[in-house]
Amino acid sequence: MKPYTDNRPKTPQIREMFDRIAPAYDRLNHLLSLGIDRSWRRRTVKMLAAVRPRRVIDVATGTGDLALAIARRISGVRIEGVDLSPQMIEIARAKTAAAETQGRIPADTVSYSVADVETLPFPDDSFDAATVAFGVRNFADIPAGLARIRQVLRPGGTLFILEFDTPHGKIFGPLYRFYFHRVLPAVGGWISKDRKAYRYLPRSVDEFPAPERLREIMSGAGFRECRSRALFGGVAYIHTGKK
Repeated sequence: MKPYTDNRPKTPQIREMFDRIAPAYDRLNHLLSLGIDRSWRRRTVKMLAAVRPRRVIDVATGTGDLALAIARRISGVRIEGVDLSPQMIEIARAKTAAAETQGRIPADTVSYSVADVETLPFPDDSFDAATVAFGVRNFADIPAGLARIRQVLRPGGTLFILEFDTPHGKIFGPLYRFYFHRVLPAVGGWISKDRKAYRYLPRSVDEFPAPERLREIMSGAGFRECRSRALFGGVAYIHTGKK
């Protein structure tokens, strides 16, 4: 699904959208998730730490929140953060420089580049693990993007996907859908000054493959041992697969 209504490919529209909302992105993420997104990232990093990676690629790194969480919690790791949006990468670099200066992460642990997932500028078999937080639904071609991630992973490497889903409980489900489709677009659009971007967010989650279907797509891209773990009643999932 494209974020806007023009006839251009999805990729440039996604890039332009995130360039526009980049200044408000972190503040809105934490506000609209009530800070729960931080705990989801911590859970992802805990699972990542169990595979003891030395080199990680963080795809759709955005402003670098997950890359920085990895750098803080896993010693001796090197992280390459990649994103479509130059403005998001600029903020990620500034946050990383501040974290290094303040001694919160070791120097030269995280580096960033602007690139599309389908054309990742790294040799095959380069990374022990790959992470994607809230980014797979923005891929122009999900199977092709996952296949390219698999190529840059070393044999035995693990992919970790943190992504939204829609809970289906009789009480929590309708309440969440009201918040996600009514409150979030209104508040996000007002603060970011980009109402279209925050209308796109709930639509993109609605149209994202269900966990069982995403595991099928991951398997089709060459991943094995594909699993999904629900977070916060199914609001989000951590999906994993091995090369």
